[in-house]
Amino acid sequence: MSGPTGFWLVRPLPLPVKPFPRETEDSYLWRLSQTNKIPLQRLTSPSHWLLSQRDYVSRLSIVSGQPRASLLKAIPHLGKSKGDPGRPRQRGGYACRHCVARRTGSTHHSVWTWTSCHDQVCIPHRLWIGRAVDDPVRQLDLTEFPEIVEAQRRHYRLLRRHGHLVMESCYQYGSDFWHSLFQRGYRLSDRAERLRQLSPVTREVRPFDPRRYVAVYPEIVEAISLFASPYWRSLALTDNETKFKEFRAEFNRRLPQERALRTTARAWFLTELKRTAMRIEAAVQHDRPEADLGFVVRPERR
Repeated sequence: MSGPTGFWLVRPLPLPVKPFPRETEDSYLWRLSQTNKIPLQRLTSPSHWLLSQRDYVSRLSIVSGQPRASLLKAIPHLGKSKGDPGRPRQRGGYACRHCVARRTGSTHHSVWTWTSCHDQVCIPHRLWIGRAVDDPVRQLDLTEFPEIVEAQRRHYRLLRRHGHLVMESCYQYGSDFWHSLFQRGYRLSDRAERLRQLSPVTREVRPFDPRRYVAVYPEIVEAISLFASPYWRSLALTDNETKFKEFRAEFNRRLPQERALRTTARAWFLTELKRTAMRIEAAVQHDRPEADLGFVVRPERR
């Protein structure tokens, strides 16, 4: 809803609908209208013959049959417009279709939720729900790929250790760096084998296909763990050649390439290692409060 209206037919609908955790407001209103077989326009349009003095959330509570507190807890930014400063920037994505079926009792409804770049796998149901999933049907089953589910667990552990500020920058720049590596001939047998298992018939994976991101996710998390560590990032940023070689050796140890890079890509690889660390450090220092600038540099346990 673009903005709360001053008029509403304040009467409970026949079928109450529980909100899904972190569901978007538009998604919840759509499910409310679909469940009760009424047009969404009728649900959100003002009534010209009945004035309500209640606020927007209270009216929605009556109409949906849900407690006000439950709506506010489940639906972030409820009733706030897109330009409201109290509404942080987040991205939306489809909730795990198995979670939706279990919570709502319906396999026909899709739920759009607020999420982050750190939510790529539904661990209980082993489904890929993250990058490039534009339909719940395209949520890939990861039962045969336990290393991808484990990579999501590790991703969450890194998030708890380093915080959102560091991890968001690491995911953004680390992912870009890793995909650029593949374009320049960096090869890993594990990634190739996953792609073969994910597309056994056609053997073709087009851009923005979820399988492309599923196959490389464990390697992305491995790279993130290196760049997120203040110790290893400091070695990547240093002008001391010996220390930088130590960082490069650690990168190669964790992510060994199956085939040597082409001549033109070797210099790019070394430069981009340092640039990626610089981009992450700049983003972290730009957003970090002055009181939080100091940190203790120590090696990260794997």
